[in-house]
This record gives sequence, structure tokens and C-alpha cells, in this order.
Amino acid sequence: MAANNDPPTNNIVVIFGRPGSGKSTVAEAAMKLMAASSCNSGTTALDLDVCVPQWMKDNFAKGIYPTLQQRKEFASTACDYVDCELAKATRPTAAIVSFSFVNIDLRDTFRQRFPAAKWVLIDVTDQIANERLAAREGHFYKGAPTRKSKEDTKERNRAAAEK
Repeated sequence: MAANNDPPTNNIVVIFGRPGSGKSTVAEAAMKLMAASSCNSGTTALDLDVCVPQWMKDNFAKGIYPTLQQRKEFASTACDYVDCELAKATRPTAAIVSFSFVNIDLRDTFRQRFPAAKWVLIDVTDQIANERLAAREGHFYKGAPTRKSKEDTKERNRAAAEK
């Protein structure tokens, strides 16, 4: 909850959806529309992908997904990032936040920290999401694991836990 000197938390729009759904594209389009109108009174776009640590990106590339505790730590850090970016503003500000929030625990952490945020789900067909993911360049996430890679991931996670 925001303290008296903290930025307001009721001016946050969260654009979420599965990877490849077009969250960043929608956020960028919304910012362009706002910039072209009088609505942009200090609105900032925040893509929470910048909060994903390199080790997590490397693991995603290997099909290894973070534990619940690691996701909780990430979610807390991402909330701190949003607070920090909003606190930098010299005038009333709003934020358009984009991130997948595919795990309920990530959404719950963010909702607890920013209870008045408005949530917008972006979804597309599997085919469109897969096409968008395949076309990505330079992004750490390239798609959900197949059944075989899910089994491999479970085995890698078990082996890593035993070390």
C-alpha cells in the first residue's frame, strides 16, 4: 500500500497475457495514442521484462522455469521497479505495465501491491502466439516447452535440486 509520499497506485493499467499475445505492441500503441492526444499527462510505459534477471533468462532458454520462491522474489522486485519509476515523476503520473503474469502468484503479488490497478488481458490463438514468438529476435522467451521438453525440464529441475 502506498504511503503518503509514495506515488498513487490507482493510475496503473496492467496489460497481461501469454507470451506472443502482443502485450508490448498494445502498450506501445496506447502510448502513441496518448502522446497524440491531451491524455498523456506523465504516463510511462513499463515493460517488466527489464526486471527478469539474466540467470532466469538463461534458464528460460534451457526450458527451466523458476520456482515459486524465485517467482515471489521476482514479483517483489518488479513491484519495487514500478514504485521506483513512478516515484521519479515530477508530476502526477500513470503507468502502462506490460508483462505476461502467466502465473497466478505473480498476479496476486502485483494485485496486493497495486490494488487499484486496472487489468487488461490480451489473448490470441495458439497459432498467432507461436508465429509471433518464432518471429522474435533478441528476446529471451521463445515459447512454451513441448511435452518432451516439459519432461526434460522436470528431470533437470530434480537434478539441480539434488546438487
